[in-house]
Amino acid sequence: MDPLQLSRREDRETSLALLYEADMTNDAIDDVLERNRADDDDYGTVIVNGVRDHVESIDALIDGVAEDWTVSRMSGIDRCILRMGVWEIEHSPEVPTTAIVSEAVALAEDYSTEKSAPFINGILVKLASTQRSDAQRSETQRADAERSEGM
Repeated sequence: MDPLQLSRREDRETSLALLYEADMTNDAIDDVLERNRADDDDYGTVIVNGVRDHVESIDALIDGVAEDWTVSRMSGIDRCILRMGVWEIEHSPEVPTTAIVSEAVALAEDYSTEKSAPFINGILVKLASTQRSDAQRSETQRADAERSEGM
């Protein structure tokens, strides 16, 4: 595996841990970052700060596509994974959509329930199809088709 991919994967896991801690303790994200001595230059910290800065718009996007669900009703871990994925879709155009979705699904498989991965996949693919450029949408659709064929 490419060292950048491994680093990004680790950064996403760190982001998830920090966001989940803030979500479960109701502590401010800045307090959680300080308590955990997070490095401002790490991609994981960038994600956490991005989610903090855009949480209202992120939640509105999720609520807009999550059928019969609201962000407030979702499990804390799923809520955090989705917020991270949506932030990346919206604010990290250099990261391929397929990487964002597959990493979010992998986090759900590792840290949530068996129903969470397909739920998170569906929401992120829907959002990416409306929030990203035509080229990025084609990539997402191709990857989703490949993932469906593999099942």
